[in-house]
Amino acid sequence: MRSDAETAAGDSGKTTAKGREDAPSVTQAEDPSRSGGPDKVALFAIGPASARHRGVRGVVPPEENRAKNYGGAVAMAMTGVVKDELSRVPVIKPCCRKTEVSTLLRFAGGLTLTSGHIVIEAELDTAAVARRLRASISEVFGHPSELLVLAPGGLRKGNRYVVRVAKGGDSLARQTGLIDSFGRPVRGLPRQVVSGGICDCEAAWRGAFLVHGSLTEPGRSMALEITCPGSEAALALVGAARRLKISAKAREVRGVDRVVIRDGEAIAAMLTRLGAHDSVLAWEERRMRREVRATANRLANFDDANLRRSARAAVAAGARVERALEILGTDAPDHLVMAGRLRVANRQASLEELGQLADPPLTKDAIAGRIRRLLAMADRRAADLGMPSTEACLTADMLP
Repeated sequence: MRSDAETAAGDSGKTTAKGREDAPSVTQAEDPSRSGGPDKVALFAIGPASARHRGVRGVVPPEENRAKNYGGAVAMAMTGVVKDELSRVPVIKPCCRKTEVSTLLRFAGGLTLTSGHIVIEAELDTAAVARRLRASISEVFGHPSELLVLAPGGLRKGNRYVVRVAKGGDSLARQTGLIDSFGRPVRGLPRQVVSGGICDCEAAWRGAFLVHGSLTEPGRSMALEITCPGSEAALALVGAARRLKISAKAREVRGVDRVVIRDGEAIAAMLTRLGAHDSVLAWEERRMRREVRATANRLANFDDANLRRSARAAVAAGARVERALEILGTDAPDHLVMAGRLRVANRQASLEELGQLADPPLTKDAIAGRIRRLLAMADRRAADLGMPSTEACLTADMLP
């Protein structure tokens, strides 16, 4: 009788006209000795879980409703806009194409060991990326591939596309650095990607974003984020970003490793490096519009608050000055009385305006000093006579 691992792995290579059930990828390799012998099948995964939904083999339908206007006229998320543009970026250098394929397979691929041969499956969320990956595998590495379309199901509302390489999977896994010379899975990015040139760093980020990248709208919580299959891959992306002179941070959120870029200038620089020039223009336009709106609102709020505070202070000062003139009577010096009467007569005026009304005109500091001395003299006289001070006449509405 066949074990569960044999049944799942054996069924992964069978396809009917109606559909197929994809073999699950597990995070740990099964011990061949436990499954009964050398002919048994073991599964192991190097990336996110591969296809688990029922799908049908077919031709990828042409993408409809592609965004023609990157300025925001169409209702399309920034992540979809960037992925759509990156999937059409031409790459000429062979080393960059190899790096992009290696990263795509590392972040989206699962390795299945069937009857001693490796089968590679990469699950993608857009048809354009799936076509790009198939073309690169065929043109750069010379291996044929199959394309499976997974119907929506569960939490997934859209189609999923699985690129499957069964014939020549062992060779492709070694060529792309998914396994080492001993046949063991590589946990991080391949050595040729990590130690490659600047163009390889750009290609690695492009491939990672096409698989598990996201870009939020400009604002206080804007971020370019990539979900990684492990901490090693996350650190490799951080190192690649550092070589591009862009600051990125690796963090773990609820057991998932992510690489995040939060600075607006750094996000724009990374998108430019990846080749999403139209998306950069649209994103920068939205960012500038939001910043201008936020600045205008902030200045308007500040101006309004300052006006209200100044008005309350002027009314309170007028009430205190009026009380001070009652306490001092004819004992107050004439220059202080003149400043106090100006304040009482013009309660809403600013200190600068009061100085202009004085005869001769005074500076703002001079009129403020005279009013301050008048209030201090009245408070001392009130304390000597046991009377309420000038602040006793203030109401709750006058207080700041």
